[in-house]
Amino acid sequence: MSYAPDDARASADLTARLDALRATALKVGGAGLVATLAGLAIAPRAAFPAYLAAFLFWAGVSLASIGLCLLFQLVGGSWMVPLRRMFEAAGWQIMLMAAFFIPILIGLQSAFPWADADVLKADHLVAAKTKYLARDFFTFRAVAYFAIWSGVAYMVNAWSREQDGTADLAPTRRLGAVAGPATVVMFLTASFGAFDWGMSRDPDWYSTIYGAMFVIGTLLTTLGLAAVFAVRHSSLEPIKSALTVGRLNDLGNLLLTFTMLWAYFSFSQFLITWLGNLPEDVIWYLRRIQGPWGAVALALIFFGFFAPFLSLLQRKHKRDTAWVLPIATWIVVMRTIEVGWLIIPGYSKVGSEWGGFPWGSVLLYYAALLGIGGIWTALFLKRLTSAPLVPLRDPAVIAALEHDRIHAHEPSGGTAI
Repeated sequence: MSYAPDDARASADLTARLDALRATALKVGGAGLVATLAGLAIAPRAAFPAYLAAFLFWAGVSLASIGLCLLFQLVGGSWMVPLRRMFEAAGWQIMLMAAFFIPILIGLQSAFPWADADVLKADHLVAAKTKYLARDFFTFRAVAYFAIWSGVAYMVNAWSREQDGTADLAPTRRLGAVAGPATVVMFLTASFGAFDWGMSRDPDWYSTIYGAMFVIGTLLTTLGLAAVFAVRHSSLEPIKSALTVGRLNDLGNLLLTFTMLWAYFSFSQFLITWLGNLPEDVIWYLRRIQGPWGAVALALIFFGFFAPFLSLLQRKHKRDTAWVLPIATWIVVMRTIEVGWLIIPGYSKVGSEWGGFPWGSVLLYYAALLGIGGIWTALFLKRLTSAPLVPLRDPAVIAALEHDRIHAHEPSGGTAI
């Protein structure tokens, strides 16, 4: 496989398809945001936690995309050839997510129990955390997170595109030099973001593993979305040439790896809580097994882990788009369910005082997912098509393409497309 410079850009057919998808995404996003804004105005107590969950889903995709770009700089490999520009464009949307965070600051009291004065008076465990969970300090941390993430996203995108225009490897060397420290900073800030925006929905509870669990989950979501996007457009250039059988197999292996890691961290948190058997620890799980939430928890075990895990164990499944597409789609669907399960129940009454399943919040959650996701997707596609879809002058990509050229006539053991 080889490319001329123009071949790395989206073909006319792919451009037309992505333009149509962008137009549809804008319409869906607009409709979803109208429904979400109506919910925020009419029923803020139900709508703001739902909006927060949707925000965390899409913000997580942007953060994980930045992290995967940095990971590629550290470990290299051929697997990133068809995916790198997708992750760069997705990471760029972290600046959009900063704008979508503003409604959360406006509705802080409805989104987080610790911002409610009545809760602080009634619960001494929550009141004890007010120094950290203070509105001003909370806002300051959020601004700092987005400033750091936007700066890293800018470096990843700017230096990658700068490399497209020059044979000098200085941009790639600069990116490689900062990738290690930036990865550490991204992991720590993303973990603290998860503590602030996710874990603090239950301010009377804490888990030191929560941040890592959130990060691993977002990486799994992002790889699933990348697989869906790449396979759905794998009949058109340049994705058709870039998504070889080997790279499809690599993507399947990554999905399998992060599925297992997600299960490991989730089970580790549960096991530690179960062994401790302390009321202040088990409360988090009690809120998420009441009524229909218990069925959701079981579904996450059997359909969120065992189904994709057993499917991805088969090598032939990871090398066939007819299998990878439904598996990746299923992973993304289950990830939307898990994020809702993590965030929406939150600080609430349990046992005999439990007030029932929040159907309204669930509906508003999916409306917000479509609203934020539609706008996110439209801007993602605009950013993606503004540069070559394969960064041809990156030395790792050059090495991967040269490997493809040398082994072009060797048996592949199957076809990806």
